[in-house]
Amino acid sequence: MGQPSTQASNAIIYLTYGLFLVMGLAFAWKFRNQSKEQFLSSNRTQRAIPLALNFIASGE
Repeated sequence: MGQPSTQASNAIIYLTYGLFLVMGLAFAWKFRNQSKEQFLSSNRTQRAIPLALNFIASGE
């Protein structure tokens, strides 16, 4: 199985960029009415184990 052509590679890359753009805009549209206080005050919304696993996964 050979490598895809330059045109096919570019098409895949730009379609992926477009998909990420659409997904980002959709998430921004969904959370557009969220207040700054609601966004920043997420105290005690996560349990200890998922939070610890998150820190481990991020390498902190």
